[in-house]
Amino acid sequence: MSKYACALFILAATRISSAQSVPRDAWLMQNYRFTGPPAPGSVRPTDPVVSELWRIQDAVHWMMLRAKSDQDYESALFAASQATVNAQAIQAATERVDAAAAAKAAAQAMQQPAQAQPGTAPPSPQYLIAFRDHTVEIASQYWIQGPLLHYLTPAGAHVQTFLDRVDRGLSIRLNRELNLDFRLPE
Repeated sequence: MSKYACALFILAATRISSAQSVPRDAWLMQNYRFTGPPAPGSVRPTDPVVSELWRIQDAVHWMMLRAKSDQDYESALFAASQATVNAQAIQAATERVDAAAAAKAAAQAMQQPAQAQPGTAPPSPQYLIAFRDHTVEIASQYWIQGPLLHYLTPAGAHVQTFLDRVDRGLSIRLNRELNLDFRLPE
């Protein structure tokens, strides 16, 4: 290396080091806004099963990328199929947690005592109807007509659905926990 090149290198190094004398956090503080912790109740706790499935999914994703870069396409395809299975398991576990949370919220909403006015009749029972798509509906009345379940919502809307869409076991269990007699034909 010539003397001229060494001099340019030393000059460039001193300029870089003088430019780096700015505090390290200055760039970070100028380019990002820190808002602090989230509001209480805005972050839902994560189900441990879902957390573990995501950890496994990350590992499978890494294996798939590694196999692809090594041109091991058989392993990459196997990892991709495993990633698909993991994604379906994550969706099912998340839906299960969401359905349980919805049922708990509906049960808590029904257990809150209504403000009774003098001379009014007590409120009618509120039945919980769980469906196979992991939703829960509240019904003030219900009846069966052939293959259809008819029910009235607390707002008075008439809804009808096929009985095979109803999760019978969960519906009966939820209503039993509320001490309500809920019966569906077999």
